[in-house]
Amino acid sequence: MKKLLLLISFICSVAVCAHAQNNDSQLLKKLVEKNVLTQDEADELAQDQQTETNGSFEQTTRKIREAFSTPYMKFGGYALMMYQYSNTQEVKHKVDPRVVFVSMTGQFNKFRYFILSEFVDPRVYEFYGEWAPSDAIKLKGGLMKVPYALENPISLIDLETVSNTRSVSNLIGMTGDVMQLQNGFNNSGRDLGIMLHGNLFKKNGHELVQYAAGVFQGSGIKKTNGNWFENNNTKDFVSSLYLKPISEFRIGGSVYFGQTNYSTNLTGQEKPHVRNRWLISSDYQSDRFYARAEWIHGNDGGIKKEGLYGTALYYVVPNKLNFAAKVDYMNNNKDTGSEVIDYTAAVNYYFYKACRFQLNYTYSDYSKVWGSKDSHNIAAQMQIVF
Repeated sequence: MKKLLLLISFICSVAVCAHAQNNDSQLLKKLVEKNVLTQDEADELAQDQQTETNGSFEQTTRKIREAFSTPYMKFGGYALMMYQYSNTQEVKHKVDPRVVFVSMTGQFNKFRYFILSEFVDPRVYEFYGEWAPSDAIKLKGGLMKVPYALENPISLIDLETVSNTRSVSNLIGMTGDVMQLQNGFNNSGRDLGIMLHGNLFKKNGHELVQYAAGVFQGSGIKKTNGNWFENNNTKDFVSSLYLKPISEFRIGGSVYFGQTNYSTNLTGQEKPHVRNRWLISSDYQSDRFYARAEWIHGNDGGIKKEGLYGTALYYVVPNKLNFAAKVDYMNNNKDTGSEVIDYTAAVNYYFYKACRFQLNYTYSDYSKVWGSKDSHNIAAQMQIVF
């Protein structure tokens, strides 16, 4: 209520100032006509009045921003507009507003909350609370990114390429994962659950160990008929452990043991299937250079899957211009050899802080078993962060 009254006061102040400024202008005009003031003197007084008004307006708007951006409630977000070309698609050129995310976060002593909503395809993507009595012990519960794989927690605004790596997308709860068969939606690596995480054994300015462990619903973020989508009685377990012998380098792994229901035949009858993952990851980061590699194994209802990728990025101009390259191998069925390799080259130009233009080229080399034609894809994206 206090902030609403402040907003109403601000609107009224602007109206009053505008009315007063108009009256002052008329008065100065009359004084010039009666030769009480010269035109130069009137212009000088008008300029002083305008400077005073602008100063008052700036102070008021600053107070409004401060009122709606406190430690207890801060707003932010980002928007992505993307162009795509593919030589194998029926519609070869596409321009789409990809996402418009708006977030709200706040902190009360050792507790913080976070809410993330999307407006192109309206949906809540994240809402969680986190209690952090120390950096070593943090308890988080709600809808959030699941803590496995190094790439999954990376936001789209920080990712080296326009889209996530195919092997990560297919095996870490995004497009192509069997979770999508269950609810027909890209879960973007998120799920409902609770987890314990933190950093341990600080030495030489960095933590030697990063850990996370949690229990998740296993159905992603799809909401149906007012209820969060769940069609089995099991819950999934996730755990990750990473070692940092030096501040620039990290190595470790994650495991995911779970189950989901989906149909694998024409009858449409859903049955429970094992959905397990285990992976090894590492990354290295310096001022200008970053590299990451992950080797992912999966078991979906007895079908063995595998993904392996490596990506590297180098800043030609610090905080302004970088180039990235990625090679990604995905085997969708190790028994039949359903394989594809993606080769990606990317450039990112930052025109203002976290705002950037991205340009990607990807060549995809499919095996005959996969059943797709080799493709050339171009993606261009504008990113606005606010």
